[in-house]
Amino acid sequence: MTGIRLRVIEAWHPAARKPLVLREGDRVEVGHRDTEWTSYRWCTGDDGTSGWVPLDYLVIDDYGIGTVTVDYSTAELDVEIDAVVSGYQSAGSWTWCVADDGSAGWVPNRALSVLK
Repeated sequence: MTGIRLRVIEAWHPAARKPLVLREGDRVEVGHRDTEWTSYRWCTGDDGTSGWVPLDYLVIDDYGIGTVTVDYSTAELDVEIDAVVSGYQSAGSWTWCVADDGSAGWVPNRALSVLK
């Protein structure tokens, strides 16, 4: 699968934390909504790891428990201005990117521009 080539126009340096890795069907405790990226909710997995998950990837019951609808990782990619990455999937104003060295993670769309 070939991604869309993207240039980084704004550096992104994510907070250092263990990513929440989820599989379709996993259940998570769903917490508060992000104030900047409002289509994300703070979720905690069975192992106690937490991270932001797009609402589009959750079915939330009346008790605040979410069932994950797709495989998902909260890993974010650290990128510098003018880096070129390949974008594969977008969710809630973020794109899953892979750098030429094979490292991968989410980058906010505002930090990316399609190469022409």
